[in-house]
Amino acid sequence: MRRNNLKSIRTLPKRLFALLAAMVLLFGIVIPVILPKSADAAQLQSRQLKISSSANGTVTTNISGVAAAPGSGGNGQKTREDFSFKIATSGNVGSVLIQFCDDPIKDDPCVMTNIAGFSAANVSSIVGQTNWGGGAFSLDTSTVLTGAPWSCAGSSPGRTNCIAINRGSPGAETASTAVTLAFGGGATDYITNPTTDNKPFFARIYTFSDTAYTAANIVDYGTVVGSTAQQIDITSKVKEVLNFSVSPIATQAPGSTCTPLTDNAGPTPAPGSLLLGDTNGVLSFTQAYDAHSYFRLSTNTNFGVSVYYSGDTLKNGSNAIAAVGTTAAVSAPNTPQFGLGIDNSDTQGGNGYSFSSLAAITNATSPNGTDYSNAAGSIAASPVAKFGFNTSSVTTPEIIATTLNPVACDTGSIRYLGNISTATPAGIYTTTITYIATGKY
Repeated sequence: MRRNNLKSIRTLPKRLFALLAAMVLLFGIVIPVILPKSADAAQLQSRQLKISSSANGTVTTNISGVAAAPGSGGNGQKTREDFSFKIATSGNVGSVLIQFCDDPIKDDPCVMTNIAGFSAANVSSIVGQTNWGGGAFSLDTSTVLTGAPWSCAGSSPGRTNCIAINRGSPGAETASTAVTLAFGGGATDYITNPTTDNKPFFARIYTFSDTAYTAANIVDYGTVVGSTAQQIDITSKVKEVLNFSVSPIATQAPGSTCTPLTDNAGPTPAPGSLLLGDTNGVLSFTQAYDAHSYFRLSTNTNFGVSVYYSGDTLKNGSNAIAAVGTTAAVSAPNTPQFGLGIDNSDTQGGNGYSFSSLAAITNATSPNGTDYSNAAGSIAASPVAKFGFNTSSVTTPEIIATTLNPVACDTGSIRYLGNISTATPAGIYTTTITYIATGKY
């Protein structure tokens, strides 16, 4: 018995060795089956997709129904997509395939119905490509990619879920080189987003060492993601604005807000009151007198604004100081005259005349041929200042300044002329001049 036991003991290592050898053989066969698939492509780094719009693919206008330009943020039907990434593997690249899917994993099925409405069928060119060391790519419109493993629907132009590009021959690329590709953004060359809001979609990017997108020749791979989103519609209102003020004094600077002119505080002189004559308002047949009033204007009129006056000449009952008329004239003491015009030299310490948009009416721009633009200068010896006055303005206001543009802030100086003769009856002569601003929108 002892001998048989010893024999059994001696034979145990051989059996154990055989068992271990069998296990090694078994695991040698099983391991390749149960381990994950080995990586057949390096991962592209620093991957990014920039889309011109996250609006869904049905959106082509803004909230007001105005068409949004292709490639703009408001157009989800005609978008541009810019890809950027770093090459992971140094070596030849002959083709690149961008496959749009509902899933980022390259070995998973690509179900386009889950991103309904998405289409790259209208991509007809490469609108941008940079830093490719092996030469430029061209859009591939001929290679058939409709079958496995790519299942790219249709040919390009016409592939709804793929963009295929290749070179005439493979070219060398260097690892860690940042490259870009851009597609779409045009009126006829574009990518359409999914037609529902808040829908993610994925672009699987493959680079190949050949020019025919052969699965066995994948060099690098990576996925980027985009998504549609609801748009924020903002409504604001802009009112028609016309700020107009008139005063016999111009002591208030316009400031940054075009501060309206202030009037006389009264009671003496009364608000809106202006003396034309000496300090007591007395005219003379040996000396010409003048006075100034001012208007200030700001407006957002699209097509400009005009300033008019309406009123009669100076009167005392049935007596009147003759109006200059529609033909502008210089001052003539001892001749009854009442007129007005724009004085472009009256700055009143920086607060007076400041036309930058408005222009005074000239005889060429006046409907009555009256020049209101030259009321600056002397009214005494060798007078040069010219004045006019149309008494028909009582019922038909007379234009004195105008512009075809909006006005940020203009201040006009109106100069009045008063002359009498020895035949002018004594008395208190008055008139009221009304200024009117009208905008065209």
